[in-house]
Amino acid sequence: MIDSYSFGSITVNGVTYRSDIKILNDLVIPNWWRAAGHKVTLSEISDILTDDVEVCVIGQGASGLMQPAADIAAALNERNILLIVQRSDPATKTYNEHLRAGRCVAAAFHLTC
Repeated sequence: MIDSYSFGSITVNGVTYRSDIKILNDLVIPNWWRAAGHKVTLSEISDILTDDVEVCVIGQGASGLMQPAADIAAALNERNILLIVQRSDPATKTYNEHLRAGRCVAAAFHLTC
């Protein structure tokens, strides 16, 4: 569960992270880095898209600068995975809602801009 988010910081299950992260249910993968900075590609999130994933939440940062590559939506739709792309603050709430509802949720969060 995501406890809190503010610019440059996210707390998941009581542990605070200060760099971008990926999450699969409650497993956190810290220090996530993208080759193109503010663009996320399918290959950069493929490790969290297991066969059980029902929802993928992408937190775009505080200002919404990080954008998913065009092929992500099509690939996830093909696998019947709901893709939700939001600024990071509302995305944390969306993530928690789906997790509380018992869904298998994957997420990728940009913590700054």
